[in-house]
Amino acid sequence: MISSGYLYLATKADDSDLGWFRAIHFAIFAVLTGAIVQNLLQILNSYLFKIKMLRNFVTIVVLFLLHEYICDENVDKKKTFSFEIRRYKTPTEHYLNYGEQLGPDFKQILKMARDNDSIALYRFLDDEFYGQIVIGHPGQTLYVNFDTTWSYSWVMSSKCSSIKTIGCYFHRKYDHTKSSEYKKDGRPFAMDLGTYNLTGFYSYDNISIAHSNVTGQSFIEMVDVPYEFIINKADGVMGLGLQTDANYTPFFYTLLHQKKIKEPIFSIYLNRDRQSNRGGNVMLGFVDPKHIHKTKINGKIVADNFTYLSVENYAYWQFQMDRVVVNDPKGENVVVCQNGCKAIADTSSNTIVGPQEDIFQIHDKIKAEEFFMHRYTVNCDTINKLPKIDFILGGKNFTLVGEDYTVKMSYHSITLCLSAFVPAYTIQEQDRWILGGAFLAKFYTVYNVQEKTIGFVLSH
Repeated sequence: MISSGYLYLATKADDSDLGWFRAIHFAIFAVLTGAIVQNLLQILNSYLFKIKMLRNFVTIVVLFLLHEYICDENVDKKKTFSFEIRRYKTPTEHYLNYGEQLGPDFKQILKMARDNDSIALYRFLDDEFYGQIVIGHPGQTLYVNFDTTWSYSWVMSSKCSSIKTIGCYFHRKYDHTKSSEYKKDGRPFAMDLGTYNLTGFYSYDNISIAHSNVTGQSFIEMVDVPYEFIINKADGVMGLGLQTDANYTPFFYTLLHQKKIKEPIFSIYLNRDRQSNRGGNVMLGFVDPKHIHKTKINGKIVADNFTYLSVENYAYWQFQMDRVVVNDPKGENVVVCQNGCKAIADTSSNTIVGPQEDIFQIHDKIKAEEFFMHRYTVNCDTINKLPKIDFILGGKNFTLVGEDYTVKMSYHSITLCLSAFVPAYTIQEQDRWILGGAFLAKFYTVYNVQEKTIGFVLSH
C-alpha cells in the first residue's frame, strides 16, 4: 500500500548514457503497452474490481509517462522533479461506504456468516481417507479420519511415548502446553475394542476445519494406541457419529450449537479415481448436487433420488440391509444376509467387513485366496470378469462390480489385487456389516442428525 505523500526522483545522465535509454526504450514501451491493454480488458470484464483495476491502470500510465520523460533527449537530466501520490480507497472500503450505489447491498453480504462448509479428504494407500484440522492457539495441525463410526473425537497426545507405544510413532501429536486456549478436563478415557484398547484423557480446546472453527470442543488425548496405528496416516479421529453420551457433545453438534452450520445434515463424497490422492469431501450443512448421478429422461437431465433409511442404533449410523447377492451368469447366485442384517456406514477405511461365514462364501465365489492379516487376493486378470454384487437397501439394488470391490497395488514388477471384503474377527463386528470406502465411493451419502436418517444415491 502506498501512503499519501510525495515521491522525489533525481536523474542524472550524460550523452553516452542516452544510447542505453534508447536501446531499452522499445522493449519497455512494448511491456507497458501490453500491461495497459491487459488492465483495460480487466476493467471491462470485472465490475467488482473496477476501482482496483483503474488504480493499477493510472499507476502504469504514470510510470509510462515517467519513462518517456527519462528517455526524452530534450529534458535536462540533471534536474529533479516531484509529483504527488495519493492513497485512494480500496474496493472493500468503497463497498463498505457506498455499497448501496453498487447494485446489491454489499454491506449486508459482508455481514452474512457462512452456514455450511466443506472439508477436503485425501487418500492414503487406497485404504484410508483423512483430512486436516488445526487445534489450539497457536494452531497445531494434525491429520484425522472423519469417521462416522465414532461419536468421540480424539488425537494422539504428546504424552503418548513413541518408545513405549509403537502406534504413536511417525505421527503428529497434540501438545496442550503450547496452546493458550487449552482447558483441562482430566477425566480418564478407556475403550476396549476387542483386539486392542485405547487409553487417554479428556481435554478442551478450539478446533478449526476448513473455514469454520469451534471453541471449547471436548476431545480425547490418547496416550496408548495399538501398534497397528503405526501404518496409519491419520493422527486421530473426528467423530461424525450421533450423540449418545449426555456428557459429551460430538464435533458436528458443536458446529450446530455455535451456529457455524445451519442445517443438521452433512454429506460425504469419496473420490473413485484411485490414481488421485484426493479422497473426496465432507460437506457440512449441505448436499452438493454435482456429486449426484443424473439420467436423461425425455430430453431432460434428471438427478437420481436418494434412498433414505432410518437409523436403528444411535451409537452408529446403523441401518437395515435387506440382503447381499453375488450374481452368477449361470444363475447360481450366492445370497448372504438372507433374512436381513444390520449395516454401518464407515468413512474411515476402504474395506467392507462382514460376518466371517458370509465373507467366506463371497470369497469362494470370486476365487479369492487368503493373503496376510485377514486380507485376501484375487487374480488381477479376472477383475473385469468378477461377478456383480448387489447390496439391497430399502428394496433397491446398490451394485458393485469387480473394479469397485478390489484394490490393485503395484511395486516395481509386482502387482497385487486385494479383495475389499474382510471377515470380521471382533465381537463388535460379527453381527453386522461395515460398509467402507469400497462401497461408499460408489454412492454419495447424506446424514441427518435431526431426523436420524441416512440416504444413498449413485454418485457422479
